[in-house]
Amino acid sequence: MHHHPLAAVLAVANITGFHPGPAYFVFWALVIAAIIGAPIYVVRLVRNRHQRR
Repeated sequence: MHHHPLAAVLAVANITGFHPGPAYFVFWALVIAAIIGAPIYVVRLVRNRHQRR
């Protein structure tokens, strides 16, 4: 059984009348970018500190 998150969101939007605007998608894009980017930033920071020693 395949799960389609976008289809689920659209179904809920059609049932409840909730239609998120562009700001909603920008917010979640930033949240996802932060979740992905934070560990990468920390790894680079640690590597730079080790190279300086």
